[in-house]
This record gives sequence, structure tokens and C-alpha cells, in this order.
Amino acid sequence: MNTSLTQLIQQKEDLFRERWNNSVKSLEDRMDLFASDSPVFGEVHRLMMSLITIVENKESAERAVDAQLRPIVFHLRDLQNAHQLSGAEMVFLLFLMRDTLKEMMRDSSWGDLYPENGRISSKDALKQASNLMNRLGLVFFENAMRLGDEETGQQDVLAIEYALLYERTRQIAITDRLTGLYNFGYFLDRLKEEKMRAERYHRLLSLIIFDIDHFKKYNDANGHPAGNEVLKKIAEILKAEAREVDIVARYGGEEMVVILPETGRKRAAELAERIREKISSKIFDKMDSQPLKKVTVSAGVATYPVDAANEESLIKRADASLYEAKSLGRNRVVSYDPATRVVVTYRPNKEVSKVALVGNFNNWDKDVDFMDRQADGSFRFEMPLAPGVYHYKFVLNDTEWILDPANTQRISDGWGGENSILRVSA
Repeated sequence: MNTSLTQLIQQKEDLFRERWNNSVKSLEDRMDLFASDSPVFGEVHRLMMSLITIVENKESAERAVDAQLRPIVFHLRDLQNAHQLSGAEMVFLLFLMRDTLKEMMRDSSWGDLYPENGRISSKDALKQASNLMNRLGLVFFENAMRLGDEETGQQDVLAIEYALLYERTRQIAITDRLTGLYNFGYFLDRLKEEKMRAERYHRLLSLIIFDIDHFKKYNDANGHPAGNEVLKKIAEILKAEAREVDIVARYGGEEMVVILPETGRKRAAELAERIREKISSKIFDKMDSQPLKKVTVSAGVATYPVDAANEESLIKRADASLYEAKSLGRNRVVSYDPATRVVVTYRPNKEVSKVALVGNFNNWDKDVDFMDRQADGSFRFEMPLAPGVYHYKFVLNDTEWILDPANTQRISDGWGGENSILRVSA
């Protein structure tokens, strides 16, 4: 009887484990070498500096890449040849440096290296260099797959040049030249992607639209160059306050937007308010021309799917909230308020000091929506929700997660338990 490959591998499990352990040990030895070998770090560091030079170059993408291609190729060859690195190890080192740059972006001590001369901020420079390092890693990965490790010592120079040119051109194409934020086209593409992700995984997606108050008055009084400086400084505040996963873009004119994946209405409004306060308290040049003698912004917040059914309506809801903020006097944040109101109640059968309502309408965040204790000992919570089907639980005293005992409609929570179902009609 013929033995299948699956059966053969199962029979040779001990041999497979032995080979696995040998490979892991070999990798550990190489990693120890990388950690103790300062020339390896020095060569990778020089490569990073060449990539930073490309990022800082304000000329065309082609000129930026062409000016630095030769040093980059030399650094890559020196690194690989001097230490006899395989293609897989080159991929590992390049991705390791990519991740190192990402970690450096989280360090607040960097600040803004170029606040006044129009060059990009340190955080943006590190991010773009990280993207370029990632692109180089992909080149080595593809070459290793195509040629095999024995032939990867001579990397394809055209492939390296194309990878850097592609990534640099992509970065320029999606970036607003004035503010350094993502541009309108990239914003629309990412909003659609994030909406699809939120829909697939039953998560929330929030959008904030900011508008500078009386910006035309500022431009008329001080000129467009001064107005451009205001735009750039406000863009820096948005980037500094947003999380790494958030997408900050210029929507058009004096409007800027922030896409917040996996973020509910309340958390998004808190971020918008923090940004509004930062801008209101910042000293800008020639602020006396403004009605409040300072530069301020208004903001509108909306969340999918509790406020809107798709990305188009999400923009409309956030824009409607922004318009309301303007009509209420500006310099404020307004969250979209669906007309439908839902009341959820809970009557405990034991002593409970605190009850939180959690569900896919607030990203299951037990620190957001606390229910109000009533005189009869029950708990009550009222919230605005767009029509739809929602899943929820109660959290008692921050620790015990329970179903709604008064609701018999249940659905699997994907973790071996169940959630209660809340159906909201128009």
C-alpha cells in the first residue's frame, strides 16, 4: 500500500522536529552575531541615512532616487557580501530596520526637526524611510524566491531602483504638498477600505472633519503665505494628536479630516475636542485679525455604522455635524445625533454598584457607556442609534460580563459564548 506524503511526514515527526530545532539554533546564532557585530549596524545605519536623504529631497522622485541609487546599492552589496548574508537574512535585517524606524516614530522626544523651513517633520521622514526599507525588503524577498539564495549575492540594480522609485512616487502622489498630510484622493480610498474592514469584522469607524474658523478673514487680512503657515501648523497638531493607525488628510481648502479605525463616537469626539483645545491655545502669527483674537477650528464627528450606512453617508453626517458646529458659534465639536433613540434597561438580582453597556455600537468598551441607576434599583441607558441590528452585553462592577436576562434573542459571540441582540427600527 502506497504511503501518502501526509502520512510520511507524520511518521517522520521526530526527524522534522530535529531539523526544525537545528534551523532555529542556526538562526539564533546568526541573530547573536548581528547583535554583537557593530559593523552590521553601521552599514544598515548608513543605508537608512541614504533613504532619509531621498525622503528629504524636494525635487522630483526620479532625481531623488537617481542621486542616491549608487550609495544604496553599495551599502546593500557591502552588507550582504561582508557578512555572507543569505537572501532570507537580508529580508530579515531590512524588515528589522523598518520596524526599528516605526518604533522610533513613537518617541515623542523627536519633536519636529523642521518646523519653519517647509521640510517634512521628523516623524514623517522616519515613516517614509520605513516604507522605503520595507520596499527594499520585498525586492530581496522576491529575488530570493525567484533565484534562490545561491544567486542573490548580485541583486538586480534595476529592481532596487524601481522599488525605490515606485515607493517614493507613491508617497508623493498621495501627499498634499503644502501640509504634508495625505491628499483627498488617498483619503477617499482609505475611507472605503476602512469601511469594508469595519463591516467585515463588526467594528466601528469614526470620521472627524475640521474646518478653520473665519479662515478667509485671516487670509484677506494677512495674505495667503501667512494662511499657508497656519494650515501647516494645524496639520502638525493633527498628526501629533492622532494615533499611528489613524489617517490624517487634507480634505480641501481649510478643511482637514481624521479617519479613526475601531473608534466609537465618544472616543472620536474626545480626540476632536483635544485637538480643538490645542489649536485654540496655540500662538499663531497675526492672530489679532481673528474675531476671537486667536485661531480656532470647528469639528464634526460621525461613526459607522451607528450614524451612517456607508462611507458616503458617513462623510455627509460628519459634514452636517460640522455645519451645526459652525451655526452654534464655531470653535466647538459636534457629534452626529441620529433621530432614533434606544432605551436599554437592566434590573439586577443582586447588589451591583456599577453597570456598563457594551456592544458593537461602542466597540465593546466598558469604560464608555455607564448606565444610570434608577430609584427602583434598576439601571437605564438611552442612546441614539441608526436603524440596524446590534449585539450587546452588560458589564457588572467592571468584571462580570452577562447577557440581558430580559432579552431572549441571542447570537454567538465567536468566543464560545453569546451576545444579546438589539434590533433598532426607523
